[in-house]
Amino acid sequence: MTDVVRESNAACHERLAQIFPAGALVWIEAEEYNERGMHWKVTLLRQTASGQWERCRYQYDIPSAALFFMGCSPVTDAEAARIRQRAVRLRSGHVFNSRTS
Repeated sequence: MTDVVRESNAACHERLAQIFPAGALVWIEAEEYNERGMHWKVTLLRQTASGQWERCRYQYDIPSAALFFMGCSPVTDAEAARIRQRAVRLRSGHVFNSRTS
């Protein structure tokens, strides 16, 4: 991963971290970098306030640093458990310095 891609990925994670409260149960299920479109497509698994699991999709536009919500769909408890075993948890509820994290 080049420095530019790594930095844009860290900026994307930072922006995502800002939209969830501290301690939120959120995992990064998938990420896809689109060099031509200069954006990241990110799929998250999150637990709602009612305890249900859902898969949410976002697109992070690198030039404008804008985050776009692309929709959510429900996930079964069994599927959520499988995703949590292999996915990375998103550090939420705060902004971190991408150069030192």
